[in-house]
Amino acid sequence: APAIGLALIYAFNPAAILDSAAWGQVDAVFALVLTLAIAGMAERKFGRASVWYAIAALIKPQTFIFMPILLVALVLGRKWKDVAVSAYYGFGTFILLALPFFWGHGGLKGVYELYKGTLSSYPYATLNAFNLYSLTGGNWAPLTDKWLFIPYQTWGGLFIGAAVLAVLLLSFARVKRNNEDRSFYVAMILIAIVFIGVTKMHERYMFPVMLLSLFAYIQSMDRRMLRLFFGFTITNFINMSYVLKFSEQTTNVPTDGVVILCSLANIGLLLYGLYVGHDLYRNGNRQQVEMLQPDERLRADAERLEPFRVRTGERSAGLRRLSRKDWWWMGGITAVYTIVALVNLGSFKDPETVWHPSSAGEGFYVDLGEVKQLERLTSFGGVGTGTYAYEFAETPDVWNNRIEVDNNHVYVFAWKSQQLDVKARYVKLTVTGAGFSMNELGIYEAGSKEPLPISSIVALSDKEPKRGAITNLFDEQKLMVYNHEFMKGSYFDEIYHARTAYENLEGLVAYENTHPPLGKLIIAIGIKLFGLNPFGWRIAGTLFGAAMIPLIYLMARRLFGGTTFAAIAALLLAADFMHFTQTRIATIDVYGVFFIMLMFYFMHRYVTMNFYRSSLLSTFVPLGLAGLAFGLGVASKWIVLYGGAGLAIMLALSLIDRYKEYAAAKRRLKRGDGLDGYNRAELERASRLFPRNTIITLAACLLFYIGIPAGIYALSYIPILNVMSGGYTLKALVDYTTHMYNYHSQLVSSHPFSSSWWEWPFMKRPVWYYSGSELPEGMKSTIVAMGNPLIWWIGLFTMMATAYISIKRKDRSAYMIWIAFLAQYVPWMLVPRETFLYHYFAMVPFIILATVYCLKHVEEIRPGFAKARNAYVAAAIGLFVMFYPALSGMLVPKWYVDVLLRWFPSWLF
Repeated sequence: APAIGLALIYAFNPAAILDSAAWGQVDAVFALVLTLAIAGMAERKFGRASVWYAIAALIKPQTFIFMPILLVALVLGRKWKDVAVSAYYGFGTFILLALPFFWGHGGLKGVYELYKGTLSSYPYATLNAFNLYSLTGGNWAPLTDKWLFIPYQTWGGLFIGAAVLAVLLLSFARVKRNNEDRSFYVAMILIAIVFIGVTKMHERYMFPVMLLSLFAYIQSMDRRMLRLFFGFTITNFINMSYVLKFSEQTTNVPTDGVVILCSLANIGLLLYGLYVGHDLYRNGNRQQVEMLQPDERLRADAERLEPFRVRTGERSAGLRRLSRKDWWWMGGITAVYTIVALVNLGSFKDPETVWHPSSAGEGFYVDLGEVKQLERLTSFGGVGTGTYAYEFAETPDVWNNRIEVDNNHVYVFAWKSQQLDVKARYVKLTVTGAGFSMNELGIYEAGSKEPLPISSIVALSDKEPKRGAITNLFDEQKLMVYNHEFMKGSYFDEIYHARTAYENLEGLVAYENTHPPLGKLIIAIGIKLFGLNPFGWRIAGTLFGAAMIPLIYLMARRLFGGTTFAAIAALLLAADFMHFTQTRIATIDVYGVFFIMLMFYFMHRYVTMNFYRSSLLSTFVPLGLAGLAFGLGVASKWIVLYGGAGLAIMLALSLIDRYKEYAAAKRRLKRGDGLDGYNRAELERASRLFPRNTIITLAACLLFYIGIPAGIYALSYIPILNVMSGGYTLKALVDYTTHMYNYHSQLVSSHPFSSSWWEWPFMKRPVWYYSGSELPEGMKSTIVAMGNPLIWWIGLFTMMATAYISIKRKDRSAYMIWIAFLAQYVPWMLVPRETFLYHYFAMVPFIILATVYCLKHVEEIRPGFAKARNAYVAAAIGLFVMFYPALSGMLVPKWYVDVLLRWFPSWLF
């Protein structure tokens, strides 16, 4: 069985399949022949080994980089007769097989020239190999270029020397009770060192390490060799996949987060491999794969059947109803956060009546009553885009000072100011390109911030506007704003999402069509209730953001079983910058993240249930609610689809647990003994119900995770498609969805505040949403999307620690934290389009839960840690207070933001 298992994990190795079957490279054949050569050395059959070595050299000239060092290390100190025999057979085989191909091409000299040319070709530090030089910008860099004042060529020579030294040390390391052969391990480490430190490496030169690491495990029976196998499999697969992906456009793979992390992983694996060799071959410490013995099987069965023991007393703390203390903490944190979030959210009134001209040539002119020195025209834009022109006159028959205006999408629900320096009594607006709409227009005299009164309005055409009337431009003058500000107009992507929400309400064809509609329909509810104003289009997202506070409280309480750590999770989310900023702007991210949290909350409830001890129908409640949240989320934003993979993994792990309980129950009942303390009826139920319950559960999942989400998704498009020319049809729905996919998959653009996925946890590039203009001297108003440094920077490490600790402790309840995080994060590593820091928002609740999990773990070990824990939470809240002006647009002295808050040059806000 172990032999079959090892064969299967190599046969179905994704890196091996990609390199050989998909790419059609010869590395798998080369690795096989190389392994046969090393096997001959391990068995002290140097003649046979040298024959295979010669064949390997004929397959890939790179053998001359790897093998001579290994040969020297393995034969040094042995009988010279063996060395001579090896050289004789190896050279003889090489000549015998090579000469027929060079009979008319120079013979031995031709062979020499070919291999000399091959080994001297590609004079670059590295050729798309994710190694040390990829980290230093050396990909396709000439060997003469320098790193740390030393040419890459010299670095390559130094690492060849390091490889020789490492091989010699590892080959002749001795342990008193152990002098076993370690040929495969030495060969594996040699190739890894050469790949990472020697120049001219291609992406596929690491390939033999995978097969050699499996043979190193067979030779040593140390399970750490298997870890190296899996690690190098992942890095090899990523390296080759990345090169293959970019090969259609370029031979030079760009150095991005994938390259950096994969290169660091390769270096880390090498260092770990050296440590394993030292620990195994010098210290004699071996970590064998543990096989379950009969008595161990009994202990494992007892652990799996623990839920079936007869119990008395209360249910576990994590499942009790909320106590008064819970309600106070959860309600109090939510109430305080909601009040803070609603302060200065936006004005309650903006111009709403509209003039929407239907064609070019329409327009009007107004009479100001007398000649005025005009300084500014300010308009509040409605939906649509188009062009128009202003003209000015002292008498209505002579117009001059024509100003062309492009009213594009940037000015939807925003104030647009046009600076003037003209004397005029009459101001004319002529439509030159229909499509735009306008809600209000103000004309300002020099030195005044109040709009001038209008004596009369004269239309230029008898044509009926598409919507509204010209008089609507001057009926809400009290709401006029001299200059744009976030409190009284849209900013950042509100020009898309708030606009689309309004268009849905008005039955207009939506402008924004790159995301599903449900999130914008939720925004529309706020507009319907509170009017077309900043408060109206922001309130729904703000309330959803506030609802995340009790939701994470409930999640943490289920995970950690107490009020204290649930309250800490809620406080940290309330203190996170991204959560605050992203839920106070009328974009759709908040709805996607809320439903992601909700679906994982319900899935966690499901996996903590057991369909042997509870009725099957009762398990469908959280399972179905998770599917409902999944459907609502996908209809809001496609990022929720990523989380669907996490739900599937959690469901699979739960069913695997049920299967193990089923198998253990059958074994326990079959023995007929050791049933004391167990609920026999439940064991009998488990022994017969697994197949039926599993099939029914999987069938229900087709409804919960495909049927219901598909229905929600389809229904959400009714307001969007009904107003289009073809109406709502299945074809229209498919075409609309296809358009969205093509948009995101083919998007090519650049933005000064974009950032890659690997930069997000470190907040290298925050997104600057808003910057106030024409402010008092020395003052600043700004809004930035970024994370709380104490939460994000620590959260990256606590997430890794959570994965390690929960797996080591077999704390399956906590698996949800890192499964959800990875499900939302990993897909972004494969997204080719431009990305931004706010895409990390979906991961924030889970890094907070990971941090709380680690705090709880440390406190269990060191109870006195509670003071440090409280200090950390207080510091996170303190940072929120400190950064509040930059998160809320609050007017503060300019030095406060530029000196106290901008910690790094890349933090522009």
